Amino acid sequence: MLTKNQLTFLSIFTLFGFSGIGYFILSFSDMHSYAAIFEAESPYVDIVYGLVGGSVLAALGLAVLQIPALKKVGEFYQQIFTKIHLTWPDILFYSFCAGVGEEILFRGAIQPFLGIWVTALLFVLLHGYISLKDLPKSIYGFFLVFVAAAFGYAFEWMSIYTAMAAHFVYDVIMFSYLMRNANQQADQNSEGE
Repeated sequence: MLTKNQLTFLSIFTLFGFSGIGYFILSFSDMHSYAAIFEAESPYVDIVYGLVGGSVLAALGLAVLQIPALKKVGEFYQQIFTKIHLTWPDILFYSFCAGVGEEILFRGAIQPFLGIWVTALLFVLLHGYISLKDLPKSIYGFFLVFVAAAFGYAFEWMSIYTAMAAHFVYDVIMFSYLMRNANQQADQNSEGE
């Protein structure tokens, strides 16, 4: 089971390691550069669009998790977070690291070579959301392919800042949902004892 220290380490690696891997990949390209990832006409406006878009995607994600056949998916991730005891600073930190590091690597460095949809599928596969042994988890994983593709379109149509902000707020909302449910479950368990 994942511990809080492991999750913190993975988050730091995602922020710096994934950014470094993205830089490494783009260092071999004549057509794409690392610095070009960060070019934007109006990054602050792009961030606002990302926050709004990511919030809409998270609302859809929460609705998907309410489908009776997919309730067990939310419960599975909730069990992981029950043992970690996340705080708001944790959620903001983990979401920031994922939003920045993963978007630099996947949207900034991989997407220019593989395209939006292949990169989105690769992103979800590497996160382990698609499993031949778990149909509900795979159904949710296919929903996440569309979420990841939306991040890809945000990058293509606006900037990396839009994709980062959308990813960040999506994770904040989903983490807070899982944390709230985990806390409610822990309260019910303590009342039942």
